[in-house]
Amino acid sequence: MEITELCEYKGDTWQIELDGDRKYYVNGSIVGEYELEKGQTITNGELSRIKDADTLRKAKKRALYLLGERMMCRGELLSKLTKTYGEEIAEQAADYVCDLGYVNDEQYAPKLADYLIKRKKLGVRRARYEMLRRGLDRELVENTLADIPDDEIDEELTALISKKYSQKVSDYDDRRRTIAALARRGYDFGAIKRCIDAFVQNTEDNGEFDEVYDNYED
Repeated sequence: MEITELCEYKGDTWQIELDGDRKYYVNGSIVGEYELEKGQTITNGELSRIKDADTLRKAKKRALYLLGERMMCRGELLSKLTKTYGEEIAEQAADYVCDLGYVNDEQYAPKLADYLIKRKKLGVRRARYEMLRRGLDRELVENTLADIPDDEIDEELTALISKKYSQKVSDYDDRRRTIAALARRGYDFGAIKRCIDAFVQNTEDNGEFDEVYDNYED
């Protein structure tokens, strides 16, 4: 195939015309990298490599843009890139930003866990689900969550009860609904009972609500 026309198109984009009819558009850096010239003959394999190089350039640029918006782990970044650029190109782009130090799952996991537990007020079970869903390695997730003390989880749970459920723990039905709501947030029933009891310790409960907890299992 002969490059019958090679010219600037828009901005940094160049137009490559092959055999007088087929047109392709690539970044000017690719033109320079492959030393393309008008009148040059290229094979189908060379054209494929040129197009892949331009796609990889776009994927790298997109990866940097996404990481500029917020931190993310390699798995989440890879998932987002794959949707547009395919698995092979996405892997290369993800490796590129990892090599630059912009993605580090070992550093990201504790920060994400802290955000989910302290900001989103999720229990360990939901935090685990969210971390795995974003693409973090299961062993890394388990080790990260294991490092969080139970009393720290209780502190966040108690704060949530005080802020959102303080008026819903004195009535039998309201307490039952509160327990269910907290369970959906990923807190285990042992922690829920412990923190609700601590919150209402100055009231005259006297075991009145024990059967509410009996409906749940840790």
